[in-house]
Amino acid sequence: MNAAVQSLPETGKKLGPNEAVIQGRIFEVRRMENAVYTVINTPAPDQFSHPQSVEVISERLIGKSQEDVTVRVLLQGYRKKFQRKDGDTAWQTINVLRVVE
Repeated sequence: MNAAVQSLPETGKKLGPNEAVIQGRIFEVRRMENAVYTVINTPAPDQFSHPQSVEVISERLIGKSQEDVTVRVLLQGYRKKFQRKDGDTAWQTINVLRVVE
């Protein structure tokens, strides 16, 4: 993010700490327990690149497959410790994008 404060295009609201805007097309939606997991494909930056895919978690449906969406998300995450096959301990960082509703 540059020095200027970024805002949401449709509302003009300023982004808070650890917030971002994801813009793209919904690829897949699945409901599990009390959450909805939505995979969003973002546009490729150029004709030689592939689109990126991100998964966001929300309390309710944000759209259907193949719909274009713009969502505000809170960046969260945690670290998970595991044993590698060679016996060494390693850490994995899990990033979570939670929709601000």
